Amino acid sequence: MRIVLLLFLFLVSCTQSENKIQSKTYYDLVGLINQQISDLSAKKPLIEKTVLLADKQERIETKDIDWNKELELFLQADLNKQSYQSGYIVDIKDKRISYQLKEGEKLPVTSLIIEFDEKNLPKHIESTMHTNNYLYESDKKLTADLVNNQLKTYKIEGYQELFVGSKKGFSVEGKIKE
Repeated sequence: MRIVLLLFLFLVSCTQSENKIQSKTYYDLVGLINQQISDLSAKKPLIEKTVLLADKQERIETKDIDWNKELELFLQADLNKQSYQSGYIVDIKDKRISYQLKEGEKLPVTSLIIEFDEKNLPKHIESTMHTNNYLYESDKKLTADLVNNQLKTYKIEGYQELFVGSKKGFSVEGKIKE
């Protein structure tokens, strides 16, 4: 029994030390977005949300938002995945980091741009994503604006085209009012 317990503790400590060693090659977008999800879920601010699907538009004001689902595509734009490690050209100028997919790479995130304010806090995020397979093709453009490290507006727009259907455009825009 002691041997099993010791083996378990050893494996847990090895796993924890491996996680600590793993560093981020690119900007930690997941950390930023998860912090926004946590803050917004706790504060429950009033949101003006506009959804456009095909030609139908709906505008609502609500405090009832599932922020994990709402910002999921921003999490998918993270470049710190193992298979992405050498897929991007990095350009750092002034208060802006730009990641552009290298020619010949086949990854869904084609670009990610992060602009920083005078305090070096992120103020603008922009990403484009493209997926093309035998079932469908889609393009998405994500933008988010932050003030003092707090999300103020976000927009997700693009299209999806199924192999048996027509191209359908969509847009989701949110403005935090409180």
